[in-house]
Amino acid sequence: MAKISVVELDSELRQKRIRSFYIMAGEEAYLAHSALQRIKEIVLGKESNEFSKHVFEGKDVLHNEILDSIRTVPLLGGKTLTIVKDADKLSKEACEAFITYIGAPIETATVVLIASKMDGRSRLMQVASKSSKAAVVECKPLYANQIPSWINVEVQRNGKRISKDAAHYLADMVGQDLGQIVQAIERIVLFVGNRPIVEVKDVEEAVAETTQRSIFELTDAIGRRNLTRALAILTNLLEHGTAPVLILNMIARHFRILIRAREVERSGNAREVASYLGVNPFFAKDYIEQCRNFSPSELRKKFGIFARSDREIKSSRMPKERILERLIFDCIEQKNKSPHPPFAKGG
Repeated sequence: MAKISVVELDSELRQKRIRSFYIMAGEEAYLAHSALQRIKEIVLGKESNEFSKHVFEGKDVLHNEILDSIRTVPLLGGKTLTIVKDADKLSKEACEAFITYIGAPIETATVVLIASKMDGRSRLMQVASKSSKAAVVECKPLYANQIPSWINVEVQRNGKRISKDAAHYLADMVGQDLGQIVQAIERIVLFVGNRPIVEVKDVEEAVAETTQRSIFELTDAIGRRNLTRALAILTNLLEHGTAPVLILNMIARHFRILIRAREVERSGNAREVASYLGVNPFFAKDYIEQCRNFSPSELRKKFGIFARSDREIKSSRMPKERILERLIFDCIEQKNKSPHPPFAKGG
């Protein structure tokens, strides 16, 4: 079935394999945008012949208008690119026309539909996902273990390569905000200069003073139950305009990893532990150490705190800095002053 990820799409495009019809489906707008840019470069060339590009809005366009643009002979030769935004708002007639078109596409045309929400059970999606001439490109938010592969693709697009450890390190440092990862990659590429390969030390030095690093330091301070340091870093993050929701999401992510770390804390193989946690081996030891600062029940209860804080950030009139301060206090506070003992075997 021709249902592919953005990483698989990039691999196809590098081999100059262009399908006639694409549906970019999913809520991750950055993935859809970057995938469209790659297709545009291949179809129209890096000079981007705008005369051969046609853009429509799904809610306003008639299917005949789209089909006429697809059939238009390119003014300067080459291929045409037809883009339909908000394709989930296309009329039933337009969807049926595209279903027919996929069966016999025009060789000089490439069609791209973009939709944040597209019913996977619809006939159009089913036909596109089963045709060798079409593809459904999944643009949903990436899982943590998919981020390093995506980083690798983005670094290659910037003319460099990145080591596996460096890609995992960058993912751990920045998190899952793709826009912020791209900004970090741009800094790193400038930092390495003419060197072809990005290593862990390059990521460490190039991103050392960025907001992303500060968020990483915040979650580290929380994991070590250092309230004074955590609150100081939080203040700095907010003063520099870091979004409260991003801070909350990164703290929640950190605790998800700590829960998984509890499951393998007695393993002696650092690389296997890192693989299970989905982090760089460089950080595996830190997560194992930090997970022992919390009892199993504490770790589980934190997610009730995260849910409450998420609701308050999005709907409460309470200042967001107060919400996050209370969140950090609730994450770090211990009812008894002594550290939690390590897990007993089987516990």
